[in-house]
Amino acid sequence: MKIQRDGQIDVNLNLKLPVNVVEYARDNLQDKANVQRLNDQLSEIMTQDAEEIIRTLQESGCDAFGIGRQLIARYPAIWKSVNWNKEYPDVRFHTQVTVDIVGNGILN
Repeated sequence: MKIQRDGQIDVNLNLKLPVNVVEYARDNLQDKANVQRLNDQLSEIMTQDAEEIIRTLQESGCDAFGIGRQLIARYPAIWKSVNWNKEYPDVRFHTQVTVDIVGNGILN
């Protein structure tokens, strides 16, 4: 979490997902370039999904990630000066989901 000089709250949300692919129709997961392409595609899709979920949470006023609690702990003076219910929807989340295929098939 970072507080900008203008009071804007920015949150970096980075998630790394190790993934096992059980079935893949093209079944060319021995090729590192193919695995990297799938990693990149899945990372992009999952990042977009996470951003949509965060927007929904903010619109609902649901602080599921506990950003307010972190603000209380790290920046108590700022916490006292803000109306969290009004500020939370304006928090800027910078989301990045990184998928890493670590295995494939039923038997590796």
